[in-house]
Amino acid sequence: MKIRSGTAVAVLIALVLGGCGAERRPGSSPAASPPVSPSAPEPMPSASAPLEGKGGHNPDDVNGDGFADLVFTALRADERTYLAIVYGSADGLDSGTRTVTTGTGFDFDLRTGTGDLDGDGFADVVVFGLATSAYVPRRPYLIWGGPKEVERDARPTPVQVPVTLDHFSRPAVPGDFNGDGIADLAMPVPSPDRPGDDLAVLYGPFTRDGAPRRHTIQPSPTGGEFGRLAASRMDGRHATDLLVYLVDDGEQVPSWLLEGGPAGLSPRARRLNAGNSAAFGDFDGDGQGDVVVADSGSRNNEPGYETEPPGVDRVVTVYFGAAGRSPQVLGNIGPARGMAAGDYDGDGHDDLAIGHGASGVEILRGAGDGLRRGGEVIHRSAPAVGPGRKLSDEQRAARPWGAADYDNDGRDELLLAFTSSWMSPPMSLWWATDGRQDESSFASGAW
Repeated sequence: MKIRSGTAVAVLIALVLGGCGAERRPGSSPAASPPVSPSAPEPMPSASAPLEGKGGHNPDDVNGDGFADLVFTALRADERTYLAIVYGSADGLDSGTRTVTTGTGFDFDLRTGTGDLDGDGFADVVVFGLATSAYVPRRPYLIWGGPKEVERDARPTPVQVPVTLDHFSRPAVPGDFNGDGIADLAMPVPSPDRPGDDLAVLYGPFTRDGAPRRHTIQPSPTGGEFGRLAASRMDGRHATDLLVYLVDDGEQVPSWLLEGGPAGLSPRARRLNAGNSAAFGDFDGDGQGDVVVADSGSRNNEPGYETEPPGVDRVVTVYFGAAGRSPQVLGNIGPARGMAAGDYDGDGHDDLAIGHGASGVEILRGAGDGLRRGGEVIHRSAPAVGPGRKLSDEQRAARPWGAADYDNDGRDELLLAFTSSWMSPPMSLWWATDGRQDESSFASGAW
């Protein structure tokens, strides 16, 4: 099995953030845990444009200046959505250097992705949403990156898909599935031969009209409809792999791993253990990518289906990229309410951050034998009292959002986030940390 990734980030992640200290869990190694230095979110400075970039191969660098950027969508108080890009810098994420757009008559879905889809050296933004004036279904769109900031009044470009659809149920996922250094898109399309979905892959480079260079359509490895997709991280050198999840109704479900290669995604898939949280990384440092799946804590509430078997309940399973190596199974870890993988200490092994809600965010350190417990437990949280209501510890607790090298120092920063679309007005808080101290923090609710 070959599951390649570069600097890894998590997939299938929920939001939530916080602000206290760090502690070790009972039973962890006896070495002293270095203190974590939390920081309060800084007041929002007025927005300014980023420095002009020259382009590169970072799939998260929208303006090509060598620093990864943060891209997300959120709700305003009027329930309209906006897209925000916070640009990286030598000091990390700089909330004063940002682009915020409502898409000029566009309703953004709350999921995004990035990758260089046209091959110009600048990461583009993949969004899912609706052109409110066009009377067309929600579908994938592209917002083009470039040496300057994304235009604040830019109109997203619709992706030209290979079939005619009246309804796009799930977003497209970017990845470099043939390893040519140019991003592709994977998405579900209805099967013409049987009930359920087929898997379409649209290969870049894309034209500025949203047309891919070519596409393939293959049967879903689930044997029918699938729930969602997750791709390993692009690094400009290796083909990325794809996880295809079964549809769920709250219960933990299995996924199927499709390997990327020069010809694109393999038609052969490996079934993985049930677990609705997943992340890609090189946890043993052997240069080959690994994938981890974990119990997300959600359950089916139908009578007789409320529990999971022992091999799934509170279990994390690591599948290694090295041929013939057995999976690593870590039990009794607890629900993984969000995961993010990255090399936070710069030792050449990716680490894994697992969100445990009010119990904090646990760092599992990568090593030659896989993931090890005993790392820091980070606590960040929103204020106990929000607009119009008091929040429980679980509601305001930190959860991982992702990971990237926002300051280009060769080490990843873990990004934690709290968002409250259910509060009025909505509020978002962000922290970028190496697990020991915060590099940056800011609030974005009023953008």
